Amino acid sequence: MNVSDSTADRFGADFAGSLAAFTSALTEAGSRGEVQDVCMATLPGMIKTKAFGIYLFEVPREAAAMAAATGVSDRFLTLYEHFGRHVDPVLREAVASKKPVHSSGLMSESAWVDSSFFQEVLAVHDMRMVLEAPILFRGQVLGTLNFADRDQNALSSSIEQVMAGTLGNVVGLAVGGMTERQGVFTERDQLLEAFQRSDQAMVVSDTTTGKRRMNPAAIDLLHRLAPNNPLLWFEELMAAARTSKESLCQVFSSEVVVEGEERRVALRNFTSTTHDRTVLVSVIELNASIQSAKALPAALARDLSPQESRVAGHVVFGRSDDAIAKALSLSPYTVKQHVKSVYRKLGVHSRVELTRLALGTAATSPPPHFPSPDEPTDRSQK
Repeated sequence: MNVSDSTADRFGADFAGSLAAFTSALTEAGSRGEVQDVCMATLPGMIKTKAFGIYLFEVPREAAAMAAATGVSDRFLTLYEHFGRHVDPVLREAVASKKPVHSSGLMSESAWVDSSFFQEVLAVHDMRMVLEAPILFRGQVLGTLNFADRDQNALSSSIEQVMAGTLGNVVGLAVGGMTERQGVFTERDQLLEAFQRSDQAMVVSDTTTGKRRMNPAAIDLLHRLAPNNPLLWFEELMAAARTSKESLCQVFSSEVVVEGEERRVALRNFTSTTHDRTVLVSVIELNASIQSAKALPAALARDLSPQESRVAGHVVFGRSDDAIAKALSLSPYTVKQHVKSVYRKLGVHSRVELTRLALGTAATSPPPHFPSPDEPTDRSQK
């Protein structure tokens, strides 16, 4: 091993140790400003040049949302922002290639000194070398790490440029991850605000922990339904909606008495679409009573045969096909055929849609009359 190899090895070992400490410090950062502070405190000591700066972009990327630098004057920074950023050839190439770019790789020293970028900005400190490493996250350039020096050949080795690129990637992970998390938190806060402000009574349950969150509309409604113990009443409602240990009715309804008036409460349960299905959203509605499990609003019943009307009433009440068959002394097959016929005649496709239609119609319809099983009708073939 020659002397140069030994020096490179020591340099690499020192860089690796510093990188570990730098990465650890970034994990403690809680904001973009703190990421910037960590970079300013650490990176100038890891890659030594006369000046160092970090830029975190806004959208569009030409504008710097956050910038900090050491080794240059305020005048230099002002000139760079007002003129240099838009003509900076190293920045343009670093953003386009998404790789570290050294000024010596773009033009000769004489061409560099003659460029408008140098004449208008870099000449303030006679910066004849600029290395810019993109701050990358998921293929997007979030900013740059900028190194500058009066020596044209500073940081010109491939290992130094790889190190600069590595630092850019590490910073990108910190900034990008933070931005993604902030997006998730913002969306969460917006959804929570909508949940809290909704006039629809909703309860969100974590089926893994058993914790429930009720919005104000749900709390108010449950106090109306059971002033003495609203939480217990809701648990009893959820228990009644459970048809077995493994399943929960998607739609369940029951007669209740509210302030001396017979009403119907409808419970709609929606499980999450995620793989683990750990979230259950329950929507509670209080509607005008539709009188009994065998009754439908007149506006709907007139389109059905008496038997279809009775079957539909049991469906809206939340009963299964087998339970309806037992209650009406029919075969399960006959019940299924009646349900299909009801769907077709009323233009619905599921128990949920039928229940919503019935409960919505009941609130605006007069009390209906339903024929008894023996009462003749000329609509039996509908």
